[in-house]
Amino acid sequence: MAFSSLQQYQERKSKLAAQTANLTGKFTVKKRTSSNLFRYTGRKQQAGQVVSLQDFYHILEVDHQNKTLQVEGLATFYDIVKATLKHNLLPPIAPELKHITIGGASVGIGIESACFKHGFVHDSLLEVDVLLPSGKIITATPDNEHADLFHALGNSYGTLGYILRAKVHLVPAKPFVKVSNTLFNNVPAYIDAMQTATTAPKIDFIEGLFYSKAELYLTTAQFVDQAQNCFNIYGTQPYYKKLRGETAFFLKTIDYIFRYDPDWFWNLPETPFYTLFRKCMPKCIRNSGFYNRYIQFKYKWMQKLHIKPDDSEEKLIQDWEVPWDKAVAFTEFTLDNVDIQDQPFVAVPIMTAKAATLYPLKPNSLYYNVGCYCYAKRPTYDEDFYYTKIMDRACFEAKGLKMLYSSTFIDKAEFDAIYNGKAYAQLKSKYDPDGNAPTLFEKAVSNA
Repeated sequence: MAFSSLQQYQERKSKLAAQTANLTGKFTVKKRTSSNLFRYTGRKQQAGQVVSLQDFYHILEVDHQNKTLQVEGLATFYDIVKATLKHNLLPPIAPELKHITIGGASVGIGIESACFKHGFVHDSLLEVDVLLPSGKIITATPDNEHADLFHALGNSYGTLGYILRAKVHLVPAKPFVKVSNTLFNNVPAYIDAMQTATTAPKIDFIEGLFYSKAELYLTTAQFVDQAQNCFNIYGTQPYYKKLRGETAFFLKTIDYIFRYDPDWFWNLPETPFYTLFRKCMPKCIRNSGFYNRYIQFKYKWMQKLHIKPDDSEEKLIQDWEVPWDKAVAFTEFTLDNVDIQDQPFVAVPIMTAKAATLYPLKPNSLYYNVGCYCYAKRPTYDEDFYYTKIMDRACFEAKGLKMLYSSTFIDKAEFDAIYNGKAYAQLKSKYDPDGNAPTLFEKAVSNA
């Protein structure tokens, strides 16, 4: 965890502004952390100059009295949570993986089990400094001359600029979380109970894991001041396995936030080697960032050695949101049509107070998110990524949206119709008139 002053940040920003003042043509940015974009077929190498943002990773200020945080864009949520919890505060939404950065989650769509109360990560923004594709650095707020950019950051994925500094509001927190877990064997009852939980005054977090129509878990959690026998997320039992056998237990708040990180959700195999790995490896490598780098290293060397990957499996790493009145049908469609071999799907309710320009969910309307974070056996060799395509189609036909951190297979006309392409084109022409950065369609669908 690295701290710095606002004055030191201004010095770094001024130095960067001098470096980017005369930029011409396309450029790429160099970061400290690995990417959280999961493109199934890889990403195209971007040409152009390289601009380093590696120094913009500091915690700048935690204002306990006003419940705000000033932080640089490449600060990870692990560092942010550690810094703010010292003041019994948290960002409203902190994604489950430690190495996700606040800048990345703000221009992507960052979710968690508090989304029913606080919307998305970008909904907590109060002010941002943005490096535009032109090389210019501007400050955007909800109501200044760059308000149009501010409201379009969510789901822009860096195609309109990179966040150098963010000021966000914080919410009160306590040192522990009590988890309550209920098993359902009926999809409509499960969805009804989840909706009811969203209006319960003492619930801080809501999440579901479901395996089949007869095994659906609804987990609610609340902050508490004291706890005994807290579950150790770094033990030999992964958190998600705990939910299949217990109805109530406690965690430290930081462990609840990052409960899936030590096992990268459920992507570490259940083998003797990984059982030993869980027992013996230090925490510094038991995290999603390490696993992500390892996988990238592994496939890089497989390509160099001309080793073909196992083609019996394919990625199914996606998140979809549908209107709440479609939740039962969408859950049943998922379970009827997608087989992930006794691994769970994740569900969370989401409500946002305002619509992001490029992720236009209806404000103050409850949505139902389903996520899948694993590999699946290929159901057919006649079509690649079959499961992703049928889930995307079911989502879009239900008037829902899917997050764009992973691969998408639709044409530009449909993409623009779903993600407000007309407004995006206007923003692109204003903030990137020379086309120095890829478009959102190029980045999300063409894998730029």
